[in-house]
Amino acid sequence: MDSFRDGIVELGLRRPKTVILGSLIVTLVLGALVVRVQIDTDPENMLPGDDPARVLNESMRDDFGVRPMIALGIIDEDGVLTPEMMTAAAAVIDEIGAVDGVVSEGIASFKSAGDVPPGELSQADVDEIASAVEANPLLAGRVISPDGRGLAVYVPLESKGDANDVSSAIEDIVDESALESGADTHLAGLPLAEEAFGRDMFIQMAILAPLAGFLIFLLMLYFFRRLSLVIAAMCVAMLSVIWTMGLLIGTGFTVHIMSSMIPIFLMPIAILDSIHILSEFFDRYPRYRDRRATLRAVYRELFVPISFTSLTTAVAFASLALAPIPPVRVFGLFVAFGVFAAWLLTMLFVPAYVMLLSEDGLQRSLARNIEGGSRILAGGLRRMGRLASARSYLIVPAFVLVAVAAVPGLTQISVNDNPVRWFKGGSEIRQATEVLNEHFPGTYNASLLLEAERPGALTSPEAAASVAALQEYWEGAAIVGQTTSYVDAITIVEDPVPSDRDGIEGALQSVAGSPNGNLVAGLITPDFGRANLQVQMKDGDNQSMQEVVDGTEAYLETAPLPDGIRAEWAGETYLNLVWQDKMVSGMLRAFLGTFLVVLILMIVLFRSLRWAVLAMLPMSATVLFVYGVVGYSGKDYDMPMAVLSTLVLGIGVDFAIHFIVRFRELAAEADTARSALSRFFEEPARALTRNALIIAVGFVPLLFASLVPYIVVGAFLASIMLLSWLVTLLLLPAVVTLSFPLRRRPAVS
Repeated sequence: MDSFRDGIVELGLRRPKTVILGSLIVTLVLGALVVRVQIDTDPENMLPGDDPARVLNESMRDDFGVRPMIALGIIDEDGVLTPEMMTAAAAVIDEIGAVDGVVSEGIASFKSAGDVPPGELSQADVDEIASAVEANPLLAGRVISPDGRGLAVYVPLESKGDANDVSSAIEDIVDESALESGADTHLAGLPLAEEAFGRDMFIQMAILAPLAGFLIFLLMLYFFRRLSLVIAAMCVAMLSVIWTMGLLIGTGFTVHIMSSMIPIFLMPIAILDSIHILSEFFDRYPRYRDRRATLRAVYRELFVPISFTSLTTAVAFASLALAPIPPVRVFGLFVAFGVFAAWLLTMLFVPAYVMLLSEDGLQRSLARNIEGGSRILAGGLRRMGRLASARSYLIVPAFVLVAVAAVPGLTQISVNDNPVRWFKGGSEIRQATEVLNEHFPGTYNASLLLEAERPGALTSPEAAASVAALQEYWEGAAIVGQTTSYVDAITIVEDPVPSDRDGIEGALQSVAGSPNGNLVAGLITPDFGRANLQVQMKDGDNQSMQEVVDGTEAYLETAPLPDGIRAEWAGETYLNLVWQDKMVSGMLRAFLGTFLVVLILMIVLFRSLRWAVLAMLPMSATVLFVYGVVGYSGKDYDMPMAVLSTLVLGIGVDFAIHFIVRFRELAAEADTARSALSRFFEEPARALTRNALIIAVGFVPLLFASLVPYIVVGAFLASIMLLSWLVTLLLLPAVVTLSFPLRRRPAVS
């Protein structure tokens, strides 16, 4: 290890210009690949292409012509069933049908109920249209709200990628129409939310990530008082991000919802090691007054802990390769690469950079004691050290009690997500969704697909009666706004439903040849072999979808479908449930596996099970505290929360490794554990504290993001950093004090 350390660090010390030039060349090459970036915000791609739920969804497109859809809501609290409003709406619908990217024959609106006279409509025309819609079970309640205050137009898209262009075109059409003066209009739908998220996440990255970096820069400048040293740490972070994103994009991976957060996760991790190095350099330089000698001393002391903290962090993120979600695997592996890049730059770039600085300039700016610039910090840490030693009998039980109290919170964690709730309340997307859900059956769709194992099973009177009964059960659920099936289509021409198979099939064929043919095609295949039972919900949360799924299974156990009919769930809302469940279960397996791997690494590092277990305490306590609070607060355990668990593994053990390595070195020279701790709460503790404060405060700007995942990441990054720091500097010294009483020199092996 010593020869490897000396070889890599000496390269930076002896050939600084070569190292800097090499780093810049790699940066330029990988940075140039960023122009090939491709965006993918489709949650469907959270599942592998061969996943059964995804394959089933794709079969729906082939068999039922199911398309991604956005909804236009036209709301007037004074009522929409007036000649002026309906005339203007009819004109808007006609123009929407001519927009590129719209499947015009699939548009569902009040015009789908029958022929609408051209030109100005009379009140009699409006009344006739409303009556026709009410009499059509495929449209009633969906295109004209039951309270008469809203119109809905469902616009199918050729592809999800058309959502943004089509919505912009619709907005232009509405702005130029007669609707603008008399009604409020809203656009909603999952494809629109996905497009908006993809657009906004780059805006957030362009504004908030640099702002976070700027705050980190200011804090480092405050602590180190030397601009050139601060630039070194910032360069490590920026180069790590550029290398990682350039490699990701250059190797053909799309930037997905997960990978868009790589810079935010990587920046604090990348900057941690360089802050440790610079903190020690800052503190030791007044003693050596020589760059090379100071750097050799610093790396001799910090090479092992920095290498192991980088290794454990990389392992934590690489473990996400075990998750069954492709974008999560990509995220984990590339963050692991970024951690390695940051370690390499810390070992090579930082010493090379420092060697290019003026010795005279360093002596003028750093040749003074730390107390002059950080007296408050130094004094506070000394008091904390005395508290941890003197009150160890109180601190350890206090942490145990808090940990025990957090356990019930863990059991209350609620796994839930909803792509629309990735936007803050009051955002345009959420407002539109809420308004449409208030006036109409719901903007969240799922499907129960029925497949006949033998010909004619679906068109038997028993099957029709069973489907009708299932729909009646669904519509009794508060979550479900409305359901639609091929049985509803039958009642357009035959009410009640015929009591024989031939009559049912004849009715379906009759409707298929009518103006409602496009609507019927989405409900049952021409050979009557598969049926699509559509469920519209007012809530798109995973828990709501799961409630419908569980309720349906319970119902079908007591009232099963006729023999020969198999049922499977599909649809976008159900697909979100599937990938979220797989992600959470995958994250849990990855977390437990990585926990064991990190424990083994700690045993290898410290050559002691006792010290290894001690190193795991801050990480374990942080997990309990953070996620216990999540459970008690009612915050949903969603995508960013799941991914943040890996960050706890990396950062939680980081501070503990530095504490134990430095304490054992100091203990070998001290008479008692207390005297070793007293020395630790000087330079080493200051380095840890600077790290925690710089990262925690630096990511405060994320709290002002418009996208909820970024807010969550910012809040929990700060919490994880501060908790890990607090547990390391309070609990570990207290445990050490109790384990190694006064007048006994601690064993270091």
